Amino acid sequence: MNKICLITHIADSDGAFPIILAHLVFENVDTFSCEVKEVDEVLQPILENHEMYETIYIVDLNVSDAMASTIDENETLKKKVQVFDHHISREYLNKYPFIHVVDTQNGRKECGTTLFYEHLRNKYANASLEKEVIKQMIELVREIDTFDFLEENKEKAMEFGNLYIIYGREKFIEHFLKVIREQETFAFTETEKVLLEIEQERTKQYIEEKLEHVIFATIRGVKVGISFAEQHRSILGHTMAERFREEIDIAVVINVDRSVSYRAEKEEVDIIPLATYYGGGGHKHAGGSSLPKDLQKGIVEHIFHEVEWGNG
Repeated sequence: MNKICLITHIADSDGAFPIILAHLVFENVDTFSCEVKEVDEVLQPILENHEMYETIYIVDLNVSDAMASTIDENETLKKKVQVFDHHISREYLNKYPFIHVVDTQNGRKECGTTLFYEHLRNKYANASLEKEVIKQMIELVREIDTFDFLEENKEKAMEFGNLYIIYGREKFIEHFLKVIREQETFAFTETEKVLLEIEQERTKQYIEEKLEHVIFATIRGVKVGISFAEQHRSILGHTMAERFREEIDIAVVINVDRSVSYRAEKEEVDIIPLATYYGGGGHKHAGGSSLPKDLQKGIVEHIFHEVEWGNG
């Protein structure tokens, strides 16, 4: 069997868990993790050397319309590329047969991991995919990624999301591959419980500090609160939207190293128009967009005025 290629989102557990699934099912996998804006760039050289791959999976991300059109015009690539995405702002790409965008089905919000998992279960006979431990963890990934919590699972899902921060991406993947292979059901270890207690308190302090420095503004007629943060962006955004419910409609969280996040709590508010205008997308109440090119250089120049950039 030729290699399998997997491209996933670099940001969170919903991007990491498909890598775990792929390693459980396939013996030979090349994995690539990237931001939304980088998908076409990462995919292009892979398509140019597609002979080395049996299937090219893209999960929790999507290609541009132009890239999709290019793939669609090539009969070989059209059969080889498979996209599994849950961001409703990309539903229009379902016009291509190899793209599967599903936001909600059977009354349940989906995530990249759940869509990829169901595909693998339907296509490959693999005992690991049927274990209770993997089903439990996938549900936790789904809940923390979509904020569609089962009441009895909410605290556990939030803690599972924190483990991604505690372990870091590579260790998270390595650790939970081992857990799935060795255990029948999922439970936090005693060490993890201690670490989670520490992380919970640290997260609480981090969120409160960020809430003290929220900037209020109006962007394209929308009342927003803006915070700069590198961690806990989903929780921070949701907390901002709830805490400042009377003052804002959308919470904007900017990570100057990565991207912009948008969150809303009011039922009548839809973040997609704002996120889409700035080159992003997502769901009605949660989404993101890429940072402007050379933003960091712009910040440096704004602070120091006279800057001579090196070639490095």
